[in-house]
Amino acid sequence: MSDDAPQRDPEAPAVELIAIRADNPGPMTLTGTTSYVLRDEDQVWVVDPGPKDPNHLAELLVACEDARPMGVLVTHRHLDHSAGAATLARQLAARSGHEVPLWAADQAAVAGSRPLPSTLESDHGAVGHVIHLPGHTSDSVGVLVDGGRLLSGDTLLGGSSTVIVPDDGGSLADYLQSLAILRAMALDGRIGSIHPGHGPAYEDPLAALEAIDAALEHRRERIEQVRRARTAGVLTLDRLLRSVYGPDLPQPLQDAARWNLRATLEHLAQGN
Repeated sequence: MSDDAPQRDPEAPAVELIAIRADNPGPMTLTGTTSYVLRDEDQVWVVDPGPKDPNHLAELLVACEDARPMGVLVTHRHLDHSAGAATLARQLAARSGHEVPLWAADQAAVAGSRPLPSTLESDHGAVGHVIHLPGHTSDSVGVLVDGGRLLSGDTLLGGSSTVIVPDDGGSLADYLQSLAILRAMALDGRIGSIHPGHGPAYEDPLAALEAIDAALEHRRERIEQVRRARTAGVLTLDRLLRSVYGPDLPQPLQDAARWNLRATLEHLAQGN
């Protein structure tokens, strides 16, 4: 986000941030996908409509009430964030009588989407700024909402570490760079809270900074664990899985662990 990005009218009321959790809990989604409705008086945006669940989409429609829908945005291509997006955009358009754009960084993966805007703007000015945060996937973004509230998608989770998915363009080098950018933003006061796609929010500036620092430290520790294991002669992915994560990692988490290990091995192979 550049210093000359569109600014919000200082006299305007704060943008309302409404969090609505989908009923799709699981090992990868934690308590479920959290969708966000941004409301600026009589205008609304939806970030990450989540799964194509009629009940969840109905809740989002209710949260939008009679406000004019200005757009639907997905933070990345994974279906637990994006599957309901096209349906919700159509529903909002039908109810309002206005075209409702659907935005995604990867238009090929999100049907009917168009390229992301840099800023979400209402009649009062900037509602939120889109920040590119590759790492979890190549198309991951966040939205920095008025007041320093970061919608982090899966770049940062509440109470858990995210997964780097090489098959979706995920990169540990990119992820570490994205975390470094977020850390700098938190240190200079631009991030005051973090609202993840899964798990509870980090509600104040200190908690937000600590979450970023914890994510960075976790990755550094994993890199060193994998480096030491490889030096000791642990060469196969299955042996590396047991060496780094232990013999009792639950089966539902093993695929995610393998993705992280592959990402770490690729990172080390690049000379990092």
